[in-house]
Amino acid sequence: MRLAALAAGLLLPMMTHRFSGLFTSTVLLLFGAAGVAFGLMPWVIRLAWRIDAIDRPDARRVHAEPTPRIGGVAIFCAVNLTLLLNFDYSLALKGATISATVVACLSLWDDLRPLSAAVKLLVQSVALLFLMLCGIHADLGNSLWWWPLEFVITALWMIGITNAFNFLDGINGLAGWLAVVVSLLMGLLAWHTDQEYMLKLCFAVAGGALGFLPDNARYRAPARTFMGDVGSTYLGWIMAAIALMGDWSSEGVVKSYSAPLLIFSVMIFDMIYTTVARIARGDVRTLRQWIEYVGRDHLHHRLMDMGCSQAASVVMITAFTLLMGLAALAIIKSSLFATWLLLAQAVVFYGVLSFLMLQRR
Repeated sequence: MRLAALAAGLLLPMMTHRFSGLFTSTVLLLFGAAGVAFGLMPWVIRLAWRIDAIDRPDARRVHAEPTPRIGGVAIFCAVNLTLLLNFDYSLALKGATISATVVACLSLWDDLRPLSAAVKLLVQSVALLFLMLCGIHADLGNSLWWWPLEFVITALWMIGITNAFNFLDGINGLAGWLAVVVSLLMGLLAWHTDQEYMLKLCFAVAGGALGFLPDNARYRAPARTFMGDVGSTYLGWIMAAIALMGDWSSEGVVKSYSAPLLIFSVMIFDMIYTTVARIARGDVRTLRQWIEYVGRDHLHHRLMDMGCSQAASVVMITAFTLLMGLAALAIIKSSLFATWLLLAQAVVFYGVLSFLMLQRR
């Protein structure tokens, strides 16, 4: 079955040109990437055992058995192969996939053989610069005077979303389902606004994450693999790049930036909440401590402390993301007043969620 899925996954991207409808042909990329990821996973799992890329249980982790942690390799191989075999690329699509692959490989190497902070910063900076040269960056205007500020905003967004997504990779299925939902939401926006290459990238990413889930989102049996930092880094980076790649609205800054912020708002909320809480407790005092600190205080941990199972926590957080994503879809056709109302609704929602989380400290 795995070989059949792999073969079908490699074949489907080459068949997209036979279909006239953009949405129909792009759906083939989703199933193609899912097939490749699902088909490659047994080989990636065997490789993990061979090179000892294994997560072993400890007091911080919720799993009970040693588990391979490089399942993300199959995800980025699936996405990249699917797009490559489609033989239709834009400069922005190349920038997003190549830069995401570079930072994912850096993460994999650092996981197996730790690198110095200087080396990691250098490689990440090169990947970020390459991304911007491919046209993916915060757009503040045509003047060169804005370029330094655009670089800073782009860097903060890319690093922030990548880390926020990594923080939520804490229980089986959560990161995978979030990647599927977020990518499909951005894909629907891309389809609605006729952004062909963004649509292809979104559906390929969703497919890669979907093909990973059968080996990870298991609640009655141990997960066969985790995506690991290599997977969460790749998915976080490429989804953040897609958000910058998209032309969300031509009706002003508020609507243009509100849509991606709402889609990513669950990740952003979790990162801000845990950061503020850790600083308040005195657990984090420097940027390095913030990056390296690990604890059981994320949104999924809080939900489990409230009595939710792993599966229920995944469903709830995914539902929160879908709820905010539907609001983002509504913004595209809404008036400016309605946009502000939807943003106010999100603020109230996260205010209530913060209150509930504080009650369980």
